[in-house]
Amino acid sequence: MKNFIFLISLTIISLTAIAQSQVYKAKDLPDGWHRVTLEGGMHYNGEILLGKLDGKGVMTWPDSSSYSGMWHANMRHGKGTMKWKNGNIYMGHFKLDEMNGSGTFVFADGRKYYGKFKADAFHGKGTLIYKDGREEKGQWEDGSKIE
Repeated sequence: MKNFIFLISLTIISLTAIAQSQVYKAKDLPDGWHRVTLEGGMHYNGEILLGKLDGKGVMTWPDSSSYSGMWHANMRHGKGTMKWKNGNIYMGHFKLDEMNGSGTFVFADGRKYYGKFKADAFHGKGTLIYKDGREEKGQWEDGSKIE
């Protein structure tokens, strides 16, 4: 009996390892929570709805960059945190896969910007804080401070 249980356990472990090593397309997965490797070597752990990343989820790219937060129609959309391989981190709102709305961007070199974003750039009222503590407050447009 012990041998039978051992063989069953070994078979389940083997099948689980095989299933986890398969590469999927989100469109081929049923609605629900999935932990899968997607095309392109990305790992996703989160909700899929109607064949798209939709709801809460975590994506990790092959270069170790990651996003944790809300998804809609395969795009980062809503509140989330993006961490890049180079050490930069953004915590805030995304719209249609871009930093958009309120957020905080922490540079790998220690600088920090908090304020408004549009199309992945500082845009609107915000503050840039340098490593030495100096602050630069003002209006930003397309990533540049308006004088």
